[in-house]
Amino acid sequence: MARSRNEAKRNQILLTSKSLFAGKGFFNTSIADIVRETGFPVGTIYTYFQNKEDIIQKIVEEGWEEFYINLKSIQDSDMPPVKKLKAVIDEILPELLQDVDLINILLTEAIQYTAIEGKIEKLTDTIDSILQAIPGSKSALTNIPRAFIKTSIVVFFLGVLQTAKISKTKVMGITNQDLIDFTKSVISQSIGVEL
Repeated sequence: MARSRNEAKRNQILLTSKSLFAGKGFFNTSIADIVRETGFPVGTIYTYFQNKEDIIQKIVEEGWEEFYINLKSIQDSDMPPVKKLKAVIDEILPELLQDVDLINILLTEAIQYTAIEGKIEKLTDTIDSILQAIPGSKSALTNIPRAFIKTSIVVFFLGVLQTAKISKTKVMGITNQDLIDFTKSVISQSIGVEL
């Protein structure tokens, strides 16, 4: 007889696994660790997921999906482009910076276990479309190749995530608000628009 599925159990497995993968690493975490930490029988884990790879893929996919849906809702809103960019920095970025476990997984495991390239392309397209719509920014961005814009977004995005990760584990005196203020300042200076 097939086991019935329970969304709360599935979410508990994902949350526990996310914490274990972020803390111990994917390879150092076993299904037995997940069983021990959740208190669920091994069969329950396999009711929801095929294997560890399936679990980490779902963690990244669902975390990224939430981030991207919020980003896309700002892109599709009726706000003026400058307010859209400001909302991305002031609303979306702080939410992402709070999820240190997801950040850790994105920075260490996501490249191997998820289609991160496609996610980066979507992020680039979304941010670039917001930037291109800002009056006055077109002159600053017109002659810049898309590959350069993508590179700068990736370097900046991953750099902010890495700094958030490090600042949570080490006493550096850098807060998430410092990262947000820095991001806002650099982007403002780069495109010549006050955020």
